[in-house]
Amino acid sequence: MKQQSKLWMSIVAAVALLSACSEQTTAPVEQPIANKEQTKEQTPVDFTLVESTNQPFSISLLPKFSLEAEEPRKDVVMHESEQEQWMRIELLPKDASNEMETYAKERATAISEQAILFEGTLPFENAIAYEAHVDDSVVYVIGVTEDAPMFLTVFTKKEENWLDTFMTMAKTIERKKTETNEQTKEQFFTYKSSNQPFQANILNGYMAEAIEPGKDMIFLDEEKASLTVELIDEGADWSLVAEQAEQYVKASSKDGHVEKITWTKGAHLNGSDVYKSAIEDGEVYVFVVKNEPAMRLTIFIQQPNELDAFLQMAETIERID
Repeated sequence: MKQQSKLWMSIVAAVALLSACSEQTTAPVEQPIANKEQTKEQTPVDFTLVESTNQPFSISLLPKFSLEAEEPRKDVVMHESEQEQWMRIELLPKDASNEMETYAKERATAISEQAILFEGTLPFENAIAYEAHVDDSVVYVIGVTEDAPMFLTVFTKKEENWLDTFMTMAKTIERKKTETNEQTKEQFFTYKSSNQPFQANILNGYMAEAIEPGKDMIFLDEEKASLTVELIDEGADWSLVAEQAEQYVKASSKDGHVEKITWTKGAHLNGSDVYKSAIEDGEVYVFVVKNEPAMRLTIFIQQPNELDAFLQMAETIERID
């Protein structure tokens, strides 16, 4: 009897053990992960659809980002507080896809000779990208070679890299049917100086001409509002250039007061030392630009709203040695 009882207890124990093993094997261990992924996918992204007034496209922007026209055929996406991190958008003609790799490499190596191919992931089926490291920053030059080719240039930081954030917005870019050239032909003309080795896009209504050796002027009325361009050669004494700029502004000032600021807007002019002062009928600004092409820009304006147009044209200046 005792042996039958022991046998019965052994059978019950074995059944219980098998049952426990069965429950452990069939437990839905993947379910919590699936739920997390599903929750993530269902979280709405707070985009704002914005249309460019400068190029024929629209883009959806994340909160605290804005779209601004930088110059003809170029827009920038900027954050309201992190202005050192931004993305330039440049639509291109359809035939540009054929030379995209060459263009992208040239642009990247102009930023840094050590630029390398970007091996990360981009939200485009066909794109070529390079990355260039400059001090504590990274610049990504991305040539998209799909049906609507474009250049995307992302300026971000090594320690706080926002490439993915900008790509999240870039993948929403939708190009309108209007060709880029059709929209921009009426906005500007390209001025090639016969006096200095540079060219610039000049807004319609403005004029440009050489006024003396080493100086070209862009103006609506040279007696009222104007921009004078002086290229500065490599190896210049920057302390002397700065001293001359300050002295010039002081001499033009109505009260001898000169304000010095560091410019934080745009792409090429960003980081320039600026000397400014009030004059009898407006304001004078002298920009000392150390970025390539290095130059000194002297701007006279009578109304505050005249400055933006000159800065927009100044951003397009390119050396053509």
